[in-house]
Amino acid sequence: MIKLFRKIRQDLLNEGKTSKYFKYAIGEIILVVIGILIALSINNWNEARKATIEETAILESLYENLILANQQSEVLITDEKTLKQLLIRVLRVETKPVEIERHTISDSIFKSAVWDLQSDLPIINTYVNQKNSNKISLIKSKTINKKFTDLDFHFNKLNDALEDRLSVHQIRIDDILEKDVNFILLIKSNVPEISTVNESPNNYEEILKDKRIRNLLGMKLDFTQDVIDRRVALDKEMEYLTSLIVLELNNR
Repeated sequence: MIKLFRKIRQDLLNEGKTSKYFKYAIGEIILVVIGILIALSINNWNEARKATIEETAILESLYENLILANQQSEVLITDEKTLKQLLIRVLRVETKPVEIERHTISDSIFKSAVWDLQSDLPIINTYVNQKNSNKISLIKSKTINKKFTDLDFHFNKLNDALEDRLSVHQIRIDDILEKDVNFILLIKSNVPEISTVNESPNNYEEILKDKRIRNLLGMKLDFTQDVIDRRVALDKEMEYLTSLIVLELNNR
């Protein structure tokens, strides 16, 4: 093809057709430019297609991860609400007391109320990995990107609440089990082969009259409510983000 163009130009020059030569040369340049633009366009289209395929794969992976994280979140919220009700029961501060004989606080109930603590967070590995590798930027939707920022905010808020509760628990609340009760009785349910015949029973009615103990458990109750609120807020963010990803994928 190049030899053909060269021959045509040479023939025009040999025949003295200079004006036609220049017109032909300009036309040839235009054709080359058009060819380059077409090649660039094809290359850009191919790169855009690859980016879209990668973006779709990222969104699908995020969707699957968020579904699992939501399921984990719901279990964690249920655990927190169970702990909250145990604390309310132990402190005997129900707004609507059960219309039956005053319940007895058992060793296992007291242990769960004082000892139990859930510090796990929903696992969103896909998002963390994609963010660390800067591939989240491949997601074109501004709405989804903004929601990931909101997700980070709520995730950090929950983590702060969990750390605050854990810190107070380790420094203050664990002392109750060390100093104010016979802990051997409390491990019977976990280590059933031990004998507690010679152990002094715990009088929880008297123990829970102590202002220090009541205040510490009240603090734990307050921290737990804060954690529940943060967990619910994060759960809603994940649900909404999941719905946005589904919408984005369905529009492809």
